[in-house]
Amino acid sequence: MKNELGRAGVVIGGRGQIGAAAAAGLLDRGLVDHVWSVDRSEPTGADDPNVTQIVADLRDDERLRSLKDELPTKIASYVSVLGGEENPPLQPVLDTAWPPPAVWDDITELNAGLAYRIIRLVQDRLVDGASITHVSSIAATMPWIVSPAYGAAKSALEHWTVTLAVLLAPRGIRVNGVRPGFVWSRQWAAVDRAEFDSVVADRVPLVQFDDEGVTTREQLPADVAEAIVFLASSSARHLTGQFLDVDGGASLIRAAR
Repeated sequence: MKNELGRAGVVIGGRGQIGAAAAAGLLDRGLVDHVWSVDRSEPTGADDPNVTQIVADLRDDERLRSLKDELPTKIASYVSVLGGEENPPLQPVLDTAWPPPAVWDDITELNAGLAYRIIRLVQDRLVDGASITHVSSIAATMPWIVSPAYGAAKSALEHWTVTLAVLLAPRGIRVNGVRPGFVWSRQWAAVDRAEFDSVVADRVPLVQFDDEGVTTREQLPADVAEAIVFLASSSARHLTGQFLDVDGGASLIRAAR
């Protein structure tokens, strides 16, 4: 299905919780007419007629090249939620601060290298005035001793993002990003819920309210997706090369992790 007429969105990592919420948000706001969702995991649940599901492991060079034939010819909104770490890692990690070089390289390729390779593949299909949004992490902006490779890779992603904003500005293509805090995800599910709860508790106590008064809740994928949708919208027409911290205050006062 190509889109010579409609507005197309592409979400890389579209079957993760943030990616799926971002795809739904782009459609709900009418920013795109159809989304091509790319992920290496198989689709689950009911099919949405407005979403084309593509299964692809983009670290496979041949599969990455063939992906272009499955994507729309004109892309109005591109979102990448690609990242995280392999679990289990490629090799045993005895000290997370000093992973084996193969693990370091794998993490940096997944979180930064592929961001370059995919954009390079589709940059000629981005329409003038399109938007690109990369999902980074608060790990990019602070010491991240529990996984230095992850923090370094996200920092590299952010440098590439702002450089890309300069490269594509003459075409009116805006390039921005978001930094989520701690969102319960399939990555965290492979680690430990108790550890997740402990790191969430170690943050600025941002009080929230609902109709019944003060409430507390953890950050949800929809919170991040709303920022992604904003950056893709005309409300952000003068924003490019920017990152929004969507973390509930997690990056304001923290010990180095």
